[in-house]
Amino acid sequence: MKKFLILTLVLVSLLAFSAVYVENGKVVFTFKEALDAKIVYLAGNFNNWNPTELSMKKEDGVWKLALELKPGTYQYKYVIEGTNWKEDPEAPGFVDDGFGGYNGIFTLVEKDGKLIIIGTGEKEIKAKEKTIEINENFNPENFFVDEEGYVVIRFFAKDAEYVTIAGNFNNWDPESIECYEIGDGWWEAVLELDAGAYQYKFVINGEQWETDPNAPAFVDDGFGGKNGYFEVYEKDGRLVIGLENGTKTEKNQPLNVAIIWHHHQPLYKIPGSNEYMMPWVRAHGVNDYPYMADLVDKYLEKGSVTFNIVPSLLLQIQDYLKGATDEYQRLSLKEEDKLTKEEKKFIIDHFFDINPQFVNGHKRYKELMELKTSGQEFSNQDLLDLKVCWNLYWINIEYIQSDSKLSGLLEKEHYTRDDLLYVLDFHKKILSTIVDKYKKLWEEGKIELTTTPFYHPILPILVDKGWIDDANGQIKEGLNYFEQIFGKEPEGMWPSEQAVSQEVTELFAENNIKWIVTDKSILQKSGVDTGDIENLLRPYKLKTNKGEIVVFFRDTDLSNRISFKYSQMSAEDAVNDLINTLHEYQKINTSGDLIITIALDGENAWEHYPNNGNDFRKLLYEKLSEDPLINLITPSQYIAKYGVKKELKTLAKGSWAGGSLDTWIGEKEENEAWDRLSKAREILLSNVNIHEDDLARHVLYAAEGSDWFWWYGADQDAGNNEVLFDQQFKNLLIKMYELVGYKDIPSYLYIPNKKPAPPTTGVIKKIEYSLDGKLDEFEKATAIFDDTLDENILQNVIVGRGDTGLYVGVQLDRTAKEYLGKNVKIEIYADSPKAEKFNAKTYYSKEKVTPLGFALSHRFVINLKTWEKRQKVSFYKASGNDTWILTTGEVKGNVGEIVEFEIPYDLLNVKSGEEFNIAVVISRDRQDIDFAPNSGPINVILPAIVKGDILKIFKDPVGDEYGPGTYTYPKDVAFEPFKGLFDMSDVVIMENEEAYIFQIKFVEMTNPWGAPKGFSHQLVNIYLDTKPGGRVDTYNEGARVQFDEKHPWDYFIKVAGWTSYGQFFATNDGKEINDAVRVEADTGEKTINVIVYKKYLEVSDEIYAYILVGSQDGYGPDNFRPVTPEPGQWTLGGYPKDSRDMAPYVVDIIVPEGYDQKAILSSYVPDSKYATVLPVKIK
Repeated sequence: MKKFLILTLVLVSLLAFSAVYVENGKVVFTFKEALDAKIVYLAGNFNNWNPTELSMKKEDGVWKLALELKPGTYQYKYVIEGTNWKEDPEAPGFVDDGFGGYNGIFTLVEKDGKLIIIGTGEKEIKAKEKTIEINENFNPENFFVDEEGYVVIRFFAKDAEYVTIAGNFNNWDPESIECYEIGDGWWEAVLELDAGAYQYKFVINGEQWETDPNAPAFVDDGFGGKNGYFEVYEKDGRLVIGLENGTKTEKNQPLNVAIIWHHHQPLYKIPGSNEYMMPWVRAHGVNDYPYMADLVDKYLEKGSVTFNIVPSLLLQIQDYLKGATDEYQRLSLKEEDKLTKEEKKFIIDHFFDINPQFVNGHKRYKELMELKTSGQEFSNQDLLDLKVCWNLYWINIEYIQSDSKLSGLLEKEHYTRDDLLYVLDFHKKILSTIVDKYKKLWEEGKIELTTTPFYHPILPILVDKGWIDDANGQIKEGLNYFEQIFGKEPEGMWPSEQAVSQEVTELFAENNIKWIVTDKSILQKSGVDTGDIENLLRPYKLKTNKGEIVVFFRDTDLSNRISFKYSQMSAEDAVNDLINTLHEYQKINTSGDLIITIALDGENAWEHYPNNGNDFRKLLYEKLSEDPLINLITPSQYIAKYGVKKELKTLAKGSWAGGSLDTWIGEKEENEAWDRLSKAREILLSNVNIHEDDLARHVLYAAEGSDWFWWYGADQDAGNNEVLFDQQFKNLLIKMYELVGYKDIPSYLYIPNKKPAPPTTGVIKKIEYSLDGKLDEFEKATAIFDDTLDENILQNVIVGRGDTGLYVGVQLDRTAKEYLGKNVKIEIYADSPKAEKFNAKTYYSKEKVTPLGFALSHRFVINLKTWEKRQKVSFYKASGNDTWILTTGEVKGNVGEIVEFEIPYDLLNVKSGEEFNIAVVISRDRQDIDFAPNSGPINVILPAIVKGDILKIFKDPVGDEYGPGTYTYPKDVAFEPFKGLFDMSDVVIMENEEAYIFQIKFVEMTNPWGAPKGFSHQLVNIYLDTKPGGRVDTYNEGARVQFDEKHPWDYFIKVAGWTSYGQFFATNDGKEINDAVRVEADTGEKTINVIVYKKYLEVSDEIYAYILVGSQDGYGPDNFRPVTPEPGQWTLGGYPKDSRDMAPYVVDIIVPEGYDQKAILSSYVPDSKYATVLPVKIK
């Protein structure tokens, strides 16, 4: 028998080699780092993460501590000298600590009366991420299993006095296993090992740690070096050395990264004309479109990227080169002294349509803005200067600086007409370069070009409406025009708004499209777990009835970081953040074929960045070009190189916007637009063969573009351009009627929409009212719309909901009785979601139409001249041709101090869950003299009725919306009344057959930003614990809290007024389900109803819930509004300066009985731990 020291180990799993083990009934923690530290502590969920409670002892060169622990799952870290938190590199398992690092994790179980450490069920196990690098120079003669089953490892150390071996098989003890000198400088270690995975190093002369150059493989040692790595496994009854025991052993390859930039504009003209209404093709055409190509040409030295260019954009660029003009351009060229009053107003209103940084960053432009803000009159010179500023500062600053004349304009105080003409001529010169730049890059292989259906329609909606021919035609027309411009067809297509469905993919396949790109949320909806990141990092084959197509799914987070987050960071920090994230993904690219797709808008983000995003974009391409771990590749290149292995059975319907189509359909204004398009389309198709009539076809297709429906509704706001988008859409519909000679064009197409007016005070809510002609306290407590600014007869409109009808009170400039006998009428106009005929004009509208801002279907009239005799409210319906038909129907009213109406919901044909608009008009002597509201109609929503059996009722203290006790409101007036908006008062939990319902009542609820669901400020997070296991960190970084170890959560629900992110449901392993939750609000009752459908929940027995409230911020971390030490315009105040970013962003919570919110939200530990929130039991 050989003479050597044998270390015998019996291994049941890799965990047995960790630095945590069971000995004498205790769990022993060992830590071999920080040996020069004065003290090391152990902290974990077993001691509430106290960083200085459990001190370790240094024994034999290792820090040790033994604890008595009960069976359970534990997380831990070491704390060097009480301040420096350090993960255990040899922990049994690893879990994300929520701060970019890891906690050690293990589960302690009892078996046959003994404690055993086993693996965890946690999602993020760091061991999986270990990079195993195969040693291509491995020589098996010096590393083998001998005939007796011992592992023999030979190591060359010519001048060594003695050599030992240390590894996870002996707790990295550098002295316990000696090697034996076998001659010529070679040393031999002989180990008796069972099956398992091992890391090791040799130690020369007791102090010099050396990596074995002949190890079968290497892994990072955590100190900038490498450990040798090998596996021992059984094969044919004997032990074998190798790398086949289930471990991924391929060398990690560079991560494939596909960046797809999307260039898009809708059609801003009417087909057949050459005059454009809006200038955005020209504006971006002198900035982002050419500059994005220049960046690739100059700064991308390795790899390729992809650009998607929409045909409707290409068409407009070509038009400009042929002499087309837009309204901004025409007014720019018109001499100032010849401008009409309306044209001057348009220039002043619209020539500040540019990011404020460009206005504030240039002296003359800023002066002009101050002139506008102060309400002063613009001189002709002011108007000329404003024209030059707008046209000049849309040009990319690098183009300006490259031209001596343009750069000279930057510091001028006043401009000449020659200056203006030079700027406009420069526009045309830049526009003429765009197509050639992209052609050149495509020919050189630096980019791939793709396109979109011609006018950027939402194809799933067209298909759902049965307009399959239109959808297919848009694809064909787009491909044909793209080929006409660039000389060849693309292989890929960007579906408009990344909106897809299974039916739509058949159309792509039919048209020879090889690949498409859509959003991560669609992959999740299609039944693939995106919580497993590798599922996202590959494309999928999808078989359709018309052929096969490949689908790439973008990483939503990284794409949105570029679109929305990085503009708030320095170029260096932003690029480093992106590159570091890509490096993390690269660590798992052992197969070599992983690809991450970053796909986003290529034109609109940059104006929000410092220096127009030029610095960020340059640095990004430079860093990507020089990074050996990143391979920039196009989707077509990827398919050719790697093929596509994964398959999808079906592709879910949805888009990039939260996985749904809600942004384009579903809101009242959006649905009306689709109805109007449908009627115009029906007339067109019944009279014209659009396959033969190019003009008719293009008018129809242009009207189907996504942008019109994007801007309709409360979920998006185009500011003072909103009326222009509305007008352009309606002009397209009018053109459709004109093409077929249709004489009865709906008159409402000539009337611009208006956004609903917010109440001056209060909200529309359910009230008790009496039609007694008096304004009582109950009626005053609802919504009041003030109309006192125009100093006319109408003063206020009071609106409240009853059980069966709508209460409307009209307050005049004197008591209503004083107008009795006079030829004055009080009229209420309304629409209805089910009406078939609409008028554009009020009964007494003259040539100048009374602009109520919506199509009118119902009219209710109290005639003050005849009221005393008749005391009757007259009811009319629209004829559809601007006349009104007297209709039977009982409507109650009264005249006293004020005029009162009760309009039955039945007459409007509306029910629970629906909405309608109203406006009040005063007519005298057969002409309209006043109306309200002036800014837009009153929108009335009848809340959906939610019912269920009550499970629990929680009362929350009023006035505790201060987080840990110090938080205060932001300063902007949008947060008025500066109290109650985040303050829960009651939470009622209900249950019915289909769902659990969380009915959350707030002290105040307003909607200043027009959120589609009726509430702007509240952000609600609900975490449910319904079964064993789960997570104790938040789903995303945002709330800055953690959860009770006794009640880890299983399901996360996020609620906000915007459905794109405010009806969110996810499981603890990252599976996001779009249909699992529905949100309904009753703004009048200040209540949010969160309906969680049971079929998506797995409930073992009891249910516990965490209910958190923050301030909603569309751009905040996970939509939480940040808290700063002092309140800002848009930030909450009172953040503890000494918390080191550990204090919560949560403002109010429901706490268990006997607990205090202040104490709970103050339980954070500076620098190390978020506050631990406790749940309430709901079932």
